[in-house]
Amino acid sequence: MKKPNIILIFSDQQHKYALGKNDPHFITPNLDALCEEGVLFENAYSSNPICGPYRGCLLTGLMSCHSGVMYNGYPLPKDEPSLADHMNCAGYDTYFVGKWHLGANGDSPIPPSIQGGFCHYMGYQCHNGFEPAPPYNNKVSFYDSNGEEHVYNKHRTEVTTDIALNMIKMASLKSDTPFFLLVGYQAPHYPVQPSLEFEELYKDTVFDKSPDYESVDPYTPTYNPPSPSDKTKDPDFLRYGGDMDGYMKLYAAMVSQIDRGVGRIINTLKSLKIYQNTIVIFTSDHGDMQGSHGLKNKCLPYEKSCGVPLICKVPNGQKNRRLSAPVSTVDIFATVLAAGGVTSHVPCDGTSFLEYATGSSAFARDYVVSEHRSRNRSVSSWRMIRDARYKLVTDYQSFEPQMLFDMQNDPWEMNNLVNESKMAAEILRLKSILVSEIEKNAKG
Repeated sequence: MKKPNIILIFSDQQHKYALGKNDPHFITPNLDALCEEGVLFENAYSSNPICGPYRGCLLTGLMSCHSGVMYNGYPLPKDEPSLADHMNCAGYDTYFVGKWHLGANGDSPIPPSIQGGFCHYMGYQCHNGFEPAPPYNNKVSFYDSNGEEHVYNKHRTEVTTDIALNMIKMASLKSDTPFFLLVGYQAPHYPVQPSLEFEELYKDTVFDKSPDYESVDPYTPTYNPPSPSDKTKDPDFLRYGGDMDGYMKLYAAMVSQIDRGVGRIINTLKSLKIYQNTIVIFTSDHGDMQGSHGLKNKCLPYEKSCGVPLICKVPNGQKNRRLSAPVSTVDIFATVLAAGGVTSHVPCDGTSFLEYATGSSAFARDYVVSEHRSRNRSVSSWRMIRDARYKLVTDYQSFEPQMLFDMQNDPWEMNNLVNESKMAAEILRLKSILVSEIEKNAKG
């Protein structure tokens, strides 16, 4: 029997609530349909809520402190086989398209030596812009397996989907060989620049503010391409600077644009008659605070930064299920290997959720761990553990407890219980587990 094809799709900076199944303000019919075809993990967490380190976790199955991929621009470790390497050995044809952000920062060619072992590759490092027209000057470039540049005059989200479809069609010609495709969208990462047709979808939408919301300017300058030093001359600032409502509309529009891409991918699988034998996983690298606790962007242990959507559809698997148990994006590595029939022991920090998605067994995870080590001394570094009820956040180095939240009774993390004497035993228990997880073969 032929092994299943596997498509892993992830967006950039899409928080866990940015999904029609979780918030009906979001127009995501294709992702909602995928939920109905599979499992929606309600409490999925990024193993490190920042672009490059997340990708390091995804492709090594190791937490950042174990792989050494600590910061944006760090390459994958040379001494650890990547996810693509393992899938190549398992007889898969491997493909990658999208944002890479491993081995360099900025818009630069990606030599084959840092492409993570993918047989077919069309990616770029980091380019925070979408429309290829003045005044943004956002050239939409992708680099192929030979490091050659390809330039497109189209929205980056649409280009990513187009390339993914071409890869699927190419892979389908090898009918006896299963394929593994990894699709990494840049959207809805700031600057929020959706195509006009998606912006129009939300012109009359008013998004509810979450209970933890505090006013904050959503505008963030970019470094590639560089935003004007005078923000009053930046068209992005002029568009939504100081306007969270406007920002949220544009952000949602970009989520909907990704959703159409997911729909196009699924429709192509169906037209090629390979959908039924294809596993489809959708997630995001991290979230977007959008005023939660008066903060913006990512790199934080709060739900809107660390919590991400995670959907898994498998052939003949469970349908229209929601799982509340905590799950980590580092679990995706183990899941893909299990789906690909990799039977030899591969060191990793994750737990496969394939058996749960197929309905053959319960999901075995009791807790998840996340972390972030900041280069900026003004920004805290932290580690976090979340079990079925509680979330404990500690200092990165000392493991000194900083925050404890009862996620069942306080889902918006409004009441920090860390100084409550009655919680001392719970804090000690969670801290002990966290230290044990981190100290296993830590590199940083």
